[in-house]
Amino acid sequence: MKKKKRVRLSKTKNKKYRKISKSWKMFFYSFFVMVSLVSAYLFFKAYHYINDIPEAQNITQEEIYRLTRIEETDTRLIRSLKNDAFESWLYEANDEKVKKLAKNKELLLEVMEGNTDVSDIDNAMSDIKRRIDIVEDIDIEELYVLYYKSILPKKYNELMAVFQNATIADSEKMSKEAQDLLDLLHKIYNQEGMLTVTNEQSFKKSVSLLDDINDNIIEANKITDQVFSYASLIETIPEPNTKFGMELGDYIDRTNSYIQSKTMVEEFKKKYSELQSDLETNERLIKRSVNMPDIVGMTVKEAKEEINQLDLNLSIQGYTNTMYKSGESVPENIRGTESWDRNEKDLILKQDPSSQSYKYIVKGSTVTIVVENQPVEKRTQSSESSSSSTSNSNSSTTSETTSSSTEETTSSDD
Repeated sequence: MKKKKRVRLSKTKNKKYRKISKSWKMFFYSFFVMVSLVSAYLFFKAYHYINDIPEAQNITQEEIYRLTRIEETDTRLIRSLKNDAFESWLYEANDEKVKKLAKNKELLLEVMEGNTDVSDIDNAMSDIKRRIDIVEDIDIEELYVLYYKSILPKKYNELMAVFQNATIADSEKMSKEAQDLLDLLHKIYNQEGMLTVTNEQSFKKSVSLLDDINDNIIEANKITDQVFSYASLIETIPEPNTKFGMELGDYIDRTNSYIQSKTMVEEFKKKYSELQSDLETNERLIKRSVNMPDIVGMTVKEAKEEINQLDLNLSIQGYTNTMYKSGESVPENIRGTESWDRNEKDLILKQDPSSQSYKYIVKGSTVTIVVENQPVEKRTQSSESSSSSTSNSNSSTTSETTSSSTEETTSSDD
């Protein structure tokens, strides 16, 4: 009986041992599986990290390098955009920014190259700032500068081409395009940070072009108004200085011809009226006119006789003789106008008015003559100097007239 009991106890003990061993086996098996899974996961992560392969597998490493490669033509903002996308992929294993890089770059280039309408540029800038997280206010200002530098030459060239081919009939269409360019210039001028743009040659050329167009339109409108009111114009229309003004040259010529003909008629009427009013005076002058005498070379006595016969007056001035009484020549430097020596045998040197200048003279007029005085004794050097200075200081000479009063000479043309 005792032996059977021992056998039974031994079987129970073995059964418990087998049960414990099975639990340990399950534990070790589970632990091994867990370690294997963790090792596989860590190996997989290490493989990703070592080989720089992003988590997403729908874009290749070569394509990422190609998209984020910095080009020489890239602007500062595009370089920053590429660097940010590359770093996000490299350090965060996130290729979302790389995927959006091409579209964001296209969005920036559309603005930088001036392909966005001026009316949409502000909305485009807001969209860029919303979609690209690295864009700041200073970047937006730079984008505006690049945009204006690109769009201004385009707008200038477009308007210049229209202006060069435009006629007055196209002025309304051209005015609209000119207004668009003017609005753009105002926008640039009033926006902060755009000093570099206003100093650009394209900005200055655009201002000059708008001034030129404005001058053309103003002159064309002014000429048009003058042509329509030609009947009330007093002066002729001046020569135009602008392209549009020259197009109206035919109208200007016709208007000026009318004004000139009207002026000629008015001047003729005025002259005719003056002639009619002066007719009686002219008739009286003609009746009182006599032939102009030629008394040069005569003596004073002979001239007086002829002057008295013609009812004219005579004014006499003396002039130094060429000879002294001794027969010696008088130096030219001491000869000049002087008092008449009242010798009626003196010869007349010249008269005013002369018979060469006037054919007729009105009775009662005065003829002024210059006569050569008779020779005098030669004076000493001191007396000559004194006499010469006295003669030069008193250039006016006494004159003798054949009538009691001296009248101003009045002559009548032939």
